[in-house]
Amino acid sequence: MTAAEALPLAASVQALAHQRFVQLFVQQAQRSHLALIFINFVLAFLWSLDTGDVWPWAWWLAATAFGMFRHLSTERLVLLGNAEQSTQRIRQLMLGSGLVQTLPLLAFAALSLATQSVLTLVLVTLSTVSVVTTSGFQRVFMAFAAPMLWGLVAAWGVASWFDQSWPQVGICAMLGVYLWFLRVIGQHAHAVFLEACAWRFGEQQLNGELTRALANADTANRSKTRFLAAASHDLRQPIHSMSVLVAALKLRTLDGPTSEIVGHLNSVNQMLSRQLDALLDVSKLDAGVVQADMRLHRLDHLVQSLQSTVVPVAASKGLSLELHAQHPIWVRTDATLLARVISNLTDNALKFTPSSGKVRIGARLDGEWAVLEVKDTGIGISPEDQARVFDEFYQAHNDERDRAQGLGLGLSIVRRLCHLLGVQLQLRSALGAGTSVELRLPRQAAPSGAHVTEDSSASTLGGLSVLVVDDEPLVRESMRLLLQELGCTVCTADGVSSAAHEAQLHRLDLLLCDFRLRDGITGIDAIQAVRAIQPDLAAVLISGDTAPERIREAQRAGVPLLFKPVALGDLMAVMAQPGRPELVQARPGAQWAGSTDSFSND
Repeated sequence: MTAAEALPLAASVQALAHQRFVQLFVQQAQRSHLALIFINFVLAFLWSLDTGDVWPWAWWLAATAFGMFRHLSTERLVLLGNAEQSTQRIRQLMLGSGLVQTLPLLAFAALSLATQSVLTLVLVTLSTVSVVTTSGFQRVFMAFAAPMLWGLVAAWGVASWFDQSWPQVGICAMLGVYLWFLRVIGQHAHAVFLEACAWRFGEQQLNGELTRALANADTANRSKTRFLAAASHDLRQPIHSMSVLVAALKLRTLDGPTSEIVGHLNSVNQMLSRQLDALLDVSKLDAGVVQADMRLHRLDHLVQSLQSTVVPVAASKGLSLELHAQHPIWVRTDATLLARVISNLTDNALKFTPSSGKVRIGARLDGEWAVLEVKDTGIGISPEDQARVFDEFYQAHNDERDRAQGLGLGLSIVRRLCHLLGVQLQLRSALGAGTSVELRLPRQAAPSGAHVTEDSSASTLGGLSVLVVDDEPLVRESMRLLLQELGCTVCTADGVSSAAHEAQLHRLDLLLCDFRLRDGITGIDAIQAVRAIQPDLAAVLISGDTAPERIREAQRAGVPLLFKPVALGDLMAVMAQPGRPELVQARPGAQWAGSTDSFSND
């Protein structure tokens, strides 16, 4: 630290020292005031016994009155604001108090030896205690102690002159030495007090810096969330329109080349949708709207369920996939969320394991724990990257930022989901030696019985009367084309008033409404206006805005929320059960506000 930097720092510490001293002095003032009144009463009583006059009691009343004045003045110190001015005021009060305590020495020669000794003991004790009560501020405690100790020196000196007593001379000398000793003790006490204030100042500085850093991080996080939500919304609108139009094309009979083009277009659209869905997953988890449905499940069944989906992918890459599950293993978890964790980890293992490599997914028991492990013989992760692979947007082996490899959110979602489920997550890896990720869950006892319910709901979409509300013409028209291809009767509206008008003209089965309309109007407003005409109408919100606030708004309104771009399967699912949104919510792939079914691989 340079001299220029040290000066402001020392001034800050001194200012804090004055402030802290005033606080401590004010806290001690009342107790010291009451104790001093009692001590002075004893001195006045002894003095009066020796002299038999009223002066001792007059002094006691004067000392008590000054003590009251000092007490009231001390309480006003906090109103001054300036700690240095308060310290100066305390010094003046202490000087006055010291002079008042010295007045009995004027009658020193008339007192008995016993009373002289008591008076000496009291004044020396008060001087000693002042070193502590004044935190070693030399000018303050000396203003109080010096009049009393020098007065004692003078009183004993005069007594020794008249009595020609060497012990009294010795007492004078000892009192002078003791005053010097108190100054030295005061300097050390003040140095310790300043050091404590310096530590306190440093702690305040550090706390301030930490508070500012946390505030900046919170602001940056909110800005990131708003940016992602806004960017996701703006991108989802055209992708949603493209997805709907591609779905409408796929419903038609096409020739070979055209069908191939539509297939490639659909693949590109799905890749974009998956990347946006990954952003949505993070937003939903950060919003706290995802609630885990904790039930008893068999971990070995979750592993075995990967057979039909993962084995073909591994085979297409020339990888060997092994599934090992000790039977049976019961755990309490949310099967959908845990399956997403396993799926993301498996996807990463397949992605970063070269051809002819091996991926192993196994479940086993380890004491009171159920352990699921995803292990590969891939390229591995360096020690420096292992600390960051669970961070958002970080990809250890994607320097070229190949978007086909996702956005780097898959493991970030894994960490969030493991925290939500109470799953212990452990990563072990080395470059060139593969990677192993362990999930540990508390083992549960097997239930007495179990049953599985199947949702075999199905309905014909043809003939449904659907109202589409969206303020963007392209979205309305693309939805109209797709719904007509599905055999629906379609009405469209661009706002609340036109939606209410359509509800008056037609009997509707389902309302599909955009979340954000023009002029600050929301889809919730439109749904309320239409339901005022047709109260039992089933409604679904569709939005490209993935901000946590939008998700919470939909939850509070009790309206299912789908996110753009909406896949054809999800749209057909919601239309299959327009009056039973809870059944549609349970279907795989449906992206509902608060649902646990829409966590994408990345």
